[in-house]
Amino acid sequence: MSSLTRSSPRNGPKEWLSRPAKKYTRTKMHMPIVDGVQKWLEDLRWMTEPECMSVLQGKSLSKNSGEESTLVSAAKEVKDNIDAIRNRAHIVSSEFAKLFKKIEKERWKYLRSGAVRITSQIRSLLHDINTSIHDMPPYLFEVRVNPHSHWWLEITPQIRSLLHDINTSIHDMPPYLFEEEAVIMEESAKLSQYLDSLGEINGHKPHTLPLVNILTDLGQSFSAVVDMSLGYLIQNMVQAIQGENPYIIRSTISHLISLGLEGEHMCFLIAREGGVGTLFDLCRQKNMEFAHSQALRAIATVCCVSESIHELEKAGGVECLTDILCNDSSSESMRSEAAGVVAQITSPCLDHNQHITGFIENMEDLIRSLLDLCVQTSSNEVFLLATAAVANITFMDNMACDFLMQYDAARIMIQSCQLNKAESMFAKDQVATILANMAVVENCSADITDNNGIELLIQYLHQRPPSGASDAEKSACERVHQKAAIALTRLSKDVENAQIIVELQGVPRLVQLCRNITERNNSDGVLIACLAAIRKIASVCGQDQFTSVDVQQLIKPTLVDSYLICSQLEESFV
Repeated sequence: MSSLTRSSPRNGPKEWLSRPAKKYTRTKMHMPIVDGVQKWLEDLRWMTEPECMSVLQGKSLSKNSGEESTLVSAAKEVKDNIDAIRNRAHIVSSEFAKLFKKIEKERWKYLRSGAVRITSQIRSLLHDINTSIHDMPPYLFEVRVNPHSHWWLEITPQIRSLLHDINTSIHDMPPYLFEEEAVIMEESAKLSQYLDSLGEINGHKPHTLPLVNILTDLGQSFSAVVDMSLGYLIQNMVQAIQGENPYIIRSTISHLISLGLEGEHMCFLIAREGGVGTLFDLCRQKNMEFAHSQALRAIATVCCVSESIHELEKAGGVECLTDILCNDSSSESMRSEAAGVVAQITSPCLDHNQHITGFIENMEDLIRSLLDLCVQTSSNEVFLLATAAVANITFMDNMACDFLMQYDAARIMIQSCQLNKAESMFAKDQVATILANMAVVENCSADITDNNGIELLIQYLHQRPPSGASDAEKSACERVHQKAAIALTRLSKDVENAQIIVELQGVPRLVQLCRNITERNNSDGVLIACLAAIRKIASVCGQDQFTSVDVQQLIKPTLVDSYLICSQLEESFV
């Protein structure tokens, strides 16, 4: 211990202070000389190594990841080009509409500015088309236009510049498209030439017919070029599906689905360019199972126009769908997508769904497999697709109800509702449709009654859309009310069934739907169906059972008078 220790309490602080201090000799401390930069580099190595490891762990180890990303980007580029052309085409179409309105109102001084906007937009559109297509054959590099023709002298410098851009940047424009673009150039020059000569001569207004004819020809040529360009790009997408790269196939099908959702015209173009047939060919290839469900969804998206249905018939689509649904080895997701296609092509909204080639021959297998899917699935979405397909089939042929009775469809539908598979209003709509159409057949009516179907239908009368429901949900609730009332009307042909409806208090709810506009969401269809149900029940059970004034006003007058009593329409007797 050091000699400089604290004194004992006995000595006191003064004695401690009076002692002489011990002398220490100062020795020089030798520190090792270390390069600061070298020390920093050594520390830096340990500081950054964990970060480097994290970056390496986050990188893909696939050798082809860069190539796959490039291929997927190329597929997306085609979709982006299609979107760009369509957007520009909408702008040009709006300019055409404005110009026609100016002609109609004889606003002659504004015609030139409108024509300039149209030609400018068309030039820009042609530029977008040409930059979207690559690999033009050498023999198409020269412009197929006679530079000495009279209209060429009137063409603007911008169009000459555009032609130069076309010849230097396009690499794969098909001849028919190039020729149609030349027609647009000619019609644009005619328009400019006519507007230059337009004016009031001797106080007379210019003739509008020549101008309208020129604009009509230009508009038709413009529409043809847009249609050909979109078709050409879609054809490239369809050809990409025929390859073997799974990344390209999935990406391209996804883009086709997106295009199909943009409108019927895009569905028409996809069908015209062979998209439906190619997708069915893909579904038949066992080595392409990874894309089967996605391909079926694309088919369901596209098959909303008659051209797509015709292509489906050519490709033997009904037989392919039947094979998928009847195949026990098919996954539930794949079978649900096939059910979605069946629901789409049999939709009552389509005018041509009554005569689909091969459908009647495969109807029994389709109904049986769809009912099996309703039983096996626990998914509300899958149940909705399957019941929608069955409901649509019941509108196509009278044999459908016979097959439904054969495979116990009434029990399956009612029990599925008891298991809460039909939770959404849309699924309830499909179930009510099936029961209403089955109720037409006497034997099917007995199946519905034996499985407590009347109780379910009365429950459907009490359905209300949830708070904040969308317009689609409200419309679906209206259909549930209407079809439940129709089913009860058909079932009440039998006295016992009518008595059951009365005992289960179905009549008061029918009266409420007739009287209360809010309860039926102001739907005349629901009003008529409920009036028919009340009057049918009263005629079978006897009007004496219904003493309420509200009921008497609905069953004693004529149907038209009862309708006018409940309807919100204000009749004018002037």
